[in-house]
Parts: sequence; C-alpha cells; structure tokens
Amino acid sequence: MTEHSTAHPPGLFGHIGGVEVALLSITQAGTLGAPVDYVTARRADVPAGTPEVSVDRADSADLIRVPVSVVDQLARWWWTVRLDGGEYQASQMRDGQVLIGTSDSRFVWGDGWDGNVRDGWQRWVDAEGLDATATRHPLQAVAWKAMNAAELCDTMEFWASASWPLTRDEAQKLAVDRFGWTIEVEDGTSYLMNTVSGFTVTDVMMIDHKNVMMDLSLDVSDTIRDVTPESTAFLGDAFTLMVREGESRWGTPTMTDFEDTVAAHWDVAGGGRIEFTFLPKGLTAMYETPQGAELSRKSGNR
Repeated sequence: MTEHSTAHPPGLFGHIGGVEVALLSITQAGTLGAPVDYVTARRADVPAGTPEVSVDRADSADLIRVPVSVVDQLARWWWTVRLDGGEYQASQMRDGQVLIGTSDSRFVWGDGWDGNVRDGWQRWVDAEGLDATATRHPLQAVAWKAMNAAELCDTMEFWASASWPLTRDEAQKLAVDRFGWTIEVEDGTSYLMNTVSGFTVTDVMMIDHKNVMMDLSLDVSDTIRDVTPESTAFLGDAFTLMVREGESRWGTPTMTDFEDTVAAHWDVAGGGRIEFTFLPKGLTAMYETPQGAELSRKSGNR
C-alpha cells in the first residue's frame, strides 16, 4: 500500500468486549419465533465468555455466533483501489491479497477475472504496494428492532379487554398464557419478562396498589446505545406506524410533546388508557387499568 491508504483492512468488523474482531457474516436465526440477529466470527478472535447464539444446524467448532446486541461499532470497511488507470472497490483481504471488483468492463484487464456484465467482475490482487483509501460504513441499523404496529395494538387491546380488577399474580399468569412471556423470581418477588420479542430490555414494569394492578409498561423496541440521525429516523418511523394503527382502532389520540419525548394516548372502552411513547433511545407502551386511571384522576395527575 502507498501513503494514500489507511492501515485498516477491508471487510466486516465489530468490537466485542472492547476488542475489534474481523467478522465473517451477519445473519438471522429463528429462535422460538423471535429472530436474533447475529454475527459469525472465528472463535479464537473473540474474548472468552462472549454470549453465543444456538442454531439447529451443526457448526464448525472454530466458529462462534455472537448476538449483534453485544457487538459495538459494527461496520464494513471498503477500499477504493487505484490500479493501472482503473478504480476498484475492495471488500475483503485474505493471505496478503485483496479482492477487488468493478462493473465497468473497460477496467477488466488480464487473466484472473471472474464475473459477467450483470453481476460485475472480481479478482484477487496482491495487497503489497496498492494505492488504496479505506472508508468505514456503519451498519448499526441491523441490530435495531421494533414491535410490529398491529402486534402492539393487539397486545394493548388484550389488556384493555381483560376482566379488571386483577392482582399482580393474575395479570402475570394472563401474560404467560396469552403471549408466552416468562416470570422470574428474585428474593421472593416475581417479575414479568417479555422474552418473546427479543428486545434489549425484557422487563415488563407492573405497578399495583393494595394488590390491585394500576398499570403495566414495556419496551416495544430495542434500546439505542448511540443515538444517531439514522436511529432517530428508525424509531420515528416505527412510532408513526404504531400511532396510525392505534388511531385506526381507538380514534384520534391526544398528543403530548416535551423536549425529546413524544407521547400518544387514548382513553379506551372500559375506563383504561393506552399510551405509546417515543424517546431518542427507544419506544415504550403502557396500559393503565381502569383502577389506575381512576386513581390518577383522584390524585390530580389526570
């Protein structure tokens, strides 16, 4: 390489446990109906103790599948290579060689090219002495997930139609039976977890008063670690679809907007309230039971 190039090799990379790792691929595994994005890497390159994703098919012991949720700074590095009057994109490096490619037949010279006019041509060339410039292209969006708008509204309608009042234990059992959520017990206290959707935070917050449920809330998207214009656009699009679906079912919502937080809520049949909230780091949904809504009114919070 010449002085025009940078030291970073081309390919797919991410930081795992604070260590930059060359990645082989990104893909998705269907796990009990909840797809999990994961990357594949050489096991020897990944810090010990890194979580793994299990799949049904056998895999080489030399490889490890790692959930994207534990991978930071996921990005693909490309090289722009200038060679013999042509300019090429390089996407991989292996054994001292770089895979260059082009869709311009004028730059397909000599032997060693594979491809065609439809898919373009590629060939391996020696990395030594190449005039190349590296550029980094973040791939953060692959890790972001949000609940489908119809699924979210179905979930809220289930709670709105429940036979309130209910105790905390009764509401937890309903959630397990209806959604396949799970209950975890810590220090004698049971906690409801939405382990089905596969979001960053699985806890379902449940508030009760004198053993009567007041409200429950949950994350309906992944938690964004590093807020970017792209992540904000992703959450904004998902929130808009959720509000539109809610409007088609419960009518025009009441909207509130304070600093970076936007919320839409509906007072629904039976006396309860449904609320969707947008924050830069994620989306949440809450169902306030009829008993909770009444307590809010009496306390002057509504």
